[in-house]
Amino acid sequence: MNEVSLRRWGAALAGAALVAGIAVTPALAADPFTPKVTVTPSTGLDPAGTKIVVKGTGFDPAANDGKGFGLRVGPAKPDVRDRAGKDFQVSRLIKKGAVGTQIPLGDDGNWEYAVTVKAEYVASGTTYSAKTQPFSVFVFGWDTPVLTWDSTTPVKFTGIGDPDPGPGDTAAGVGWGVRQSWRSYITRGGTVTPSNGATLDSSAPNVEPFPYRWKYGSSTWDSGKGTVSYAGQVTYTFEAHTIWDFTIADPRIAIAGDGTGKLTAKIGYSFYGTKTAPQKVRTPSDVVFADLKLKAPQQVGDGVVVDIESAKLTKEGAEAFADFYKEGDALDTGQIAFPGKSGPAPTSSQPTSSVPTSSVPTSTPTSTPASTTSSACVLTPDSAKQGNLLWGFKQSFRRYVATGSGTSITASDGVEVTDIDKIDGTGPLSGAYRWGFDSVRYQSASEFTTQFRGKVTFAYPSHSFELSIGRPKVVVAQGKGTLYADVELKTTSGAPSPPINQPGVELASLDLAAAKTTEGAGVLSVAGIKVTLGNAEAFAKFYTVGEVLDEAAVTLGASCANLPGGSGPGSGPGAGSGSGSDDLVPDVKYRPDSALASTGVESGVWLLGGLVLLGAGLLLVLVVRRRTV
Repeated sequence: MNEVSLRRWGAALAGAALVAGIAVTPALAADPFTPKVTVTPSTGLDPAGTKIVVKGTGFDPAANDGKGFGLRVGPAKPDVRDRAGKDFQVSRLIKKGAVGTQIPLGDDGNWEYAVTVKAEYVASGTTYSAKTQPFSVFVFGWDTPVLTWDSTTPVKFTGIGDPDPGPGDTAAGVGWGVRQSWRSYITRGGTVTPSNGATLDSSAPNVEPFPYRWKYGSSTWDSGKGTVSYAGQVTYTFEAHTIWDFTIADPRIAIAGDGTGKLTAKIGYSFYGTKTAPQKVRTPSDVVFADLKLKAPQQVGDGVVVDIESAKLTKEGAEAFADFYKEGDALDTGQIAFPGKSGPAPTSSQPTSSVPTSSVPTSTPTSTPASTTSSACVLTPDSAKQGNLLWGFKQSFRRYVATGSGTSITASDGVEVTDIDKIDGTGPLSGAYRWGFDSVRYQSASEFTTQFRGKVTFAYPSHSFELSIGRPKVVVAQGKGTLYADVELKTTSGAPSPPINQPGVELASLDLAAAKTTEGAGVLSVAGIKVTLGNAEAFAKFYTVGEVLDEAAVTLGASCANLPGGSGPGSGPGAGSGSGSDDLVPDVKYRPDSALASTGVESGVWLLGGLVLLGAGLLLVLVVRRRTV
């Protein structure tokens, strides 16, 4: 079919669609679907566990492209709507034709789900408590930025009120958030858990994610100087970035009386490697974490209030932070409050004219753990912490499997199936794959090595094979590169090739000469990378060396950056990744409809037979001895 014919055919289809649209307009105007969610009961819940019933009405099964709707119960974490959101107490998909633990959605738009919720639960080794982070029932459109179906219903437990409002009341305690950019980075895909006397400071305006309020412990204070101790700990995890645990606890502030001070805290962590065998480990112990510049102490009632004008990371603090930040980098400002009398003012700082009322930072901290305190987000060897790879392997192979009889394509372990390069007529899961981020060694836009996560499995039982491609790694230098991957071929009796298992094989060569490179806002994007097969043995000679594969695009970002393509910071797990105590969606598996799957291939004819595509895919001629796809 030539280009002119295609244009005429497209015009005819467009005209038919327009007529059809006019014909159904009255029906659309009468659309009865108006989403509504009720939770019964939603208050007075027993902290030890209460069964609630969540009901939805007016959820059009065909809306949101039929992908369905998400239901989650837990704290208002930043990833509550994300495809890769995790560590919620309840996480379910609501859709028509539900399978497994998914919630069935009726043709009338109604659904119902009963579940027991508690005031405290543990996920991925982290304890979540309604005492510090109020819980809600969240319903939203699955895998879409559209907010049409979103609702939030708070759930209240008996004897548990709202969290401590924080230091806005100048009561004894310290309001301090460590570092705002660190909090922002962690909340893009990790968890933050205050405990043992530390709570979120929701009274501090315009600084979300909120800093913390640390409980007052003891103080020694005389003539404008002394030491004040506080209790509490905050634990951070970001498993997608191999931050298994970072905990800061029990801050202690020494006030010298000359406008300066020292902040000491217990620091412990486990990073890199694996969760069970981390590469870097620090047992919690005291470290002088920050050098402080302090404003004059102020008397407020029976207490003393001291503003932290600036805070800078010490050399010991940087080491205790596993060198995420450098010595001298700015930390959060804050506010110190404790019982006592203010005494004489420090000699090197002028008294403030008003009583401080909030722990809001007086200066904006930097937004990325780089070697500079500049507020700009810049991609550097130190700040490179996230990314993704967009690569569909080979479109004709995806088409071949997607239109086969009894076949399936499964994406798991951190792969997202996109709509990019989607094959018409083969269902919703035939597009290219976005592989999740694992690690990177970045030097420049023309020299980097980055490892990605995930696995895609193509199964064709009647052709006696199952082929998996996983964990691609991209190595780039001087405009050229190499793509490595784990390749496994499983075959059954009668196949003309034995099984193959080649982890980390040098799979393809990359040519970046004609690729489009874009840099800015902490992001490097290299699109249009030419990919050619470099190892035929890895695919049992399905293809020959030099075979052109799909083009690839690599995106890398600083920890402060927002990546394009909807992946978000960290490029967390895609379809098929774990989701807390329950999986919202199982591993993505595409099995073609029977009407699309009939190719006329006899059982036992394997992939090495022949396939000739004629008439833009309208006719398949099958040959037993040789197959080209």
